[in-house]
Parts: sequence; structure tokens; C-alpha cells
Amino acid sequence: MKYLLMLLLLPVALFAQDIETKRERIFTASGLYGFMNGGTDQFLEYGVKELVVRDIVYKGESYTVEIYEMASPKDAYGIYSIHTFKCERADTLNCIDCLSPYQLQAVSGNKYISVVFPSGSQSAKERADEVVRKYVSMNVDFTIPDLLDEKMPVSGRLKYLRGPLSVSKASFSFANMMDGIDYTGIWFVSAKPSKDYRALIYLPKDTDINAVKDKLFSVNSARILASGDNYIYISATEEENKEEDFGSFGF
Repeated sequence: MKYLLMLLLLPVALFAQDIETKRERIFTASGLYGFMNGGTDQFLEYGVKELVVRDIVYKGESYTVEIYEMASPKDAYGIYSIHTFKCERADTLNCIDCLSPYQLQAVSGNKYISVVFPSGSQSAKERADEVVRKYVSMNVDFTIPDLLDEKMPVSGRLKYLRGPLSVSKASFSFANMMDGIDYTGIWFVSAKPSKDYRALIYLPKDTDINAVKDKLFSVNSARILASGDNYIYISATEEENKEEDFGSFGF
């Protein structure tokens, strides 16, 4: 029995040896205003519940690990999707992740994870995957609608939009198009470097689909690809010529 107990405790001991936690902080949804310098409202739009922040040292490298518990796996992907750009490597081993020079972002279940490594060293970058897996299992618990016909990798291209803040972040002209239209969620696919995009718009129950179509048709570039009882699938062209530099962190 004594040896069995030692074996059971071995993984915990190894974890403690691997990870040195310098500081840990926990924030509730509204508490994010005290942590972030802007951007809290975007997280609230996706239904953030809690954030756990850990400053750690792993195998000689410093990391800041942020784990956001979101309302659902789809919302976790949504907040991830509007923060991922210029991935050096994306969606490895059937996971949802995006590696940039100083950060690894990922989705696991209803959690959005950010691992920042300030040194930017090759060793820190290579071990970032190990750090993520110390805290989450990297399971994907949402499905991408078949209508989009999207294959991996999707990070950096496919976004899930929940409200006006995320819609305007994805596309200014699309945000103008959607002004006055109620929706429950939008899958948005950018075809960069071109200005074309596609959007699968889910509408509330009992929405007047024809009225929404009429409004969308009033936009010259919009074309309806498909529609159903609760959705409209469109393609359009970005009217704004506005390029942004999101920096080395990828957000």
C-alpha cells in the first residue's frame, strides 16, 4: 500500500518539479477590468466566466499562462479566433492552436489559453506546447458547419463572431452591413490577401428571413449563397482598404 501511494503521488511531484509558479491570480468576469488595459468588453461579449493567470518558470524559461473559462467551446474558439493573426504554425495534431514569435494561443473545450514567452527564444517556443498541456488536454468540443466546407488549418482564417464588437473587429464594412440585424452567431471566413469574405449568419427564431435578405441585397457586393429557417450564408467584398499590423504577438 505504501508503494502504491508513492506511485499515485508521483505525477503530482513531477509536475511540481517541472513547473515553478511565481504568481497566480484569479479574476471573475467583471474583474477583468482590473487586469486588462482595454479589451475586457470583447471577452464579456463571448461570456467569459473566469480567468486564471500564472507567471511560471518551466525548464529555465519564463512564461505567463492565461486560461480563460468561456461560456461554451464555441465561445472559446470565438474569442481565440479574433486574437489570432500571422500564425507561424497552426492547428497541429488536430488541435486548435496558433504559434507566433512570442506567444502560443490555443483552445481546449470551453477554455481559451494564451502562453506568452517574453524571451522569444527557440527553446521557449519549443516548450510552449508542453506548458499548455500541463494545464489542459487540448480537446476540440465544437464543430464547424459543413456548409462552410472548411478544412484544417482554420486558425487565422475562420472566425466565430458573437456580437457587434467582434463583428467590427472582423470587418468594418460587414459590421455596417449587419447594423440593425439581430443574430445569434456568425461564422466568418476571410479570403485574404483578397478582400472577399463569406459569412454564415445565424438568426433568432421567428426572424423575417425575407426582410434580412432585402437588407443584405441592398449592399452591392453581397451575394446570398444559401439560406434556411434560421440562417443566411453570404459572400461579399470588403469595402474598406484598411490593413492593420498586429505585431509579433499576433493580436
